Amino acid sequence: MPFQNPWSRLHRFYQRRAASLVYKRPFLIRLQRPLISFTFDDFPRSALLVGGAILNRLGLAGTYYASLGLVGKETESGQIFFPDDLTTLFKEGHELGCHTFSHCDSWETASGTFKDSVIKNRVALSELFPGAEFDSFAYPVSLPRPLTKARIADYFLSCRGGGQTFNVGKIDLNQLSAYFLEKSRDNFQAVKDLIDRNREACGWLILATHDISCNPTPFGCTPEFFKNVVQYAVSSGARIVPVVEAMELLGAPGFEKGRSNRLRVRPGLRIAGELATTKSVSILIPACNAQEWIADTLRSAIAQTWKRKEIIVVDDGSTDETLVIARQFESDGVRVVTQKNQGAASARNTAFSLCQGDYIQWLDADDLLAPDKIARQMAVLDRSGSRKALVSSEFGKFLHKWQRAQFLRNGLWEDLSPTEWLARKMGENLYMQTATWLVSRELSQASGPWDTRMLSDDDGEYFCRVLLNSDGTLFVPGARVYYRGFRSNSLAYVGRSDRKREALWLSMKLHINYLRSLEDTPRTRHACLTYLQRNFINFYPERADIVRQAEQLAADLGGQLRLPHLSWKYSWIKAAFGWRTAKNVALEMRKIRWSLESSLDKAMCHFQSRRD
Repeated sequence: MPFQNPWSRLHRFYQRRAASLVYKRPFLIRLQRPLISFTFDDFPRSALLVGGAILNRLGLAGTYYASLGLVGKETESGQIFFPDDLTTLFKEGHELGCHTFSHCDSWETASGTFKDSVIKNRVALSELFPGAEFDSFAYPVSLPRPLTKARIADYFLSCRGGGQTFNVGKIDLNQLSAYFLEKSRDNFQAVKDLIDRNREACGWLILATHDISCNPTPFGCTPEFFKNVVQYAVSSGARIVPVVEAMELLGAPGFEKGRSNRLRVRPGLRIAGELATTKSVSILIPACNAQEWIADTLRSAIAQTWKRKEIIVVDDGSTDETLVIARQFESDGVRVVTQKNQGAASARNTAFSLCQGDYIQWLDADDLLAPDKIARQMAVLDRSGSRKALVSSEFGKFLHKWQRAQFLRNGLWEDLSPTEWLARKMGENLYMQTATWLVSRELSQASGPWDTRMLSDDDGEYFCRVLLNSDGTLFVPGARVYYRGFRSNSLAYVGRSDRKREALWLSMKLHINYLRSLEDTPRTRHACLTYLQRNFINFYPERADIVRQAEQLAADLGGQLRLPHLSWKYSWIKAAFGWRTAKNVALEMRKIRWSLESSLDKAMCHFQSRRD
């Protein structure tokens, strides 16, 4: 071994320790009964055929961390599983975890490359089993780089490392501890002592290994040794479950009311059975002057793992290269049409008139879909059996680099009735991004076309109508949309445009009518008043006519509107020059702030890309 000076070795030690100190997802374990999970890294066939059989004979199941790029290969840990072994694994009740596609070294691999391998592994699983997903992760080979740990955390409920100990007290869900059995395969007493300590501490012990064979590799153990460990674990009184089930018992984030709110492959679960073979999805994309983003948007649509799909782009009179770029994707099955500029709602209506799909996926020309977004939602629709269910998903906002998207849960991220959804949206200032929805053709037709009068909030008004015709919303965690952040030239920005003010006021009146048509009670009227008050600043003081109408509507709801709130920073301008000037300054300052945030984010992304 080449000589390493002590300082170099010390520096490397602290580098490796760094990941355990940063990018944490802390969680406090409180248990009345200890937990033990058996896990297998790399997923050698023997781990399932021998180790899995030992667990099954005692009515137990384990977690198998798979690198789908290694399928069928001979590796240092033995013969890796074959595709058919996955069916066996699911039938026997085991959990499938993620280990990157190419079994990347967690420390030696650049963070960007590592994350790409994680995503590739997820896509490969969806292609084999539409609707299936990885919920847990194990870092291959070594502890992760800090940035690697940060980049993959959002993809999983938990990530597991090593450490040769158990989890107790305050733990890090982004770096769970585990004990590798092969390091003590000649010292069974050490394993017994660890199980005993876990029992006394009422902790969660994750036991890990690789192959289980009579002639194990250096990374595995013998069937006899493994059987003795399992039997002693059972005798300890611990509850023995796969990793994700353990997290569910702990009440860890990602679970509600004792039930996982994420779709996982379980014994007997149909994986998009009927829908997978018969139903198609139309991905409809209105585009206008989107040359910077349209290519990435189309790639995300083409990459959908749901096989039966069509993609239609309607160019709404772009004056840049949007149409030219979109047509470059026609060889990938994208249909591109163009029309004179008539607005986003008109382009959406044109796209719908051309499509043939059983389900509709709306997608703006600057946003992105996760590869398995549609597949996950279709799996939930398959189980629901409803053609009138309105399916939603997670969305995260970003500016330049989708990997930096922030997914912030709000009160609409759950299954809700139409009344409750609208009341929360209006009363709590919440929204769902356009691309989160997946809608059946029947529900779309019953709801009518997009309203071309809506120069602002066209999607908000349209999906209110869809909601009214639906059985309610079904929220699908893990199905993800990447939403490019708010810009002053976006459709949603009202600013000082009188036409947009009028469109927003029309949308607001319709929103209030929609909610009151479902339920007209003090609760819903309060939500309507809150909604009016929050948006009042868009009309005051410039549009006295709309102000009067808003005040009258507030009175009809049993309340009254206050003067809009303007930040204290502009109070001196308001005192010296009046409300209108102060508001205009505030609008300009907001645009400047957005521009600075965008420039800073772009610079940081460029710097990060150069480092990777």
